Amino acid sequence: MSGTHVSPEAEVRMVTPEGFYLIIEGKGYFAAFKDFPYLADLPPAQIFAIEYCGHGHIRWDLADIDLHTDILSNPEKYPVIMHEVSDAAAELGKIGGSVKSQRKASASRANGRKGGRPGKKQGALLV
Repeated sequence: MSGTHVSPEAEVRMVTPEGFYLIIEGKGYFAAFKDFPYLADLPPAQIFAIEYCGHGHIRWDLADIDLHTDILSNPEKYPVIMHEVSDAAAELGKIGGSVKSQRKASASRANGRKGGRPGKKQGALLV
């Protein structure tokens, strides 16, 4: 064997409370949970189920997470922007509420003929 064809791989070597250590293409990387909080929620079995896709690209298929060695080397260049689920739901609701359609207009007119949306009762206690 000439040694010219080496199959690059990725593996997780060690998990700590602060993150985990990986070897990708023979080079070591530490993925700190403070930099990659979505990796902190992975169960250990999923952390070790890493796939190498080539050219520095790694994937945790069960968790649908992809990373690149450049991101692992320079996490400060790729800040994690995580939104609250309620913020995302509010944004989707705003988009859905602004949609104009013939069906929506018809339903609104029918509701108006019935007296419209009921008013809020003053002093009512919601449980």
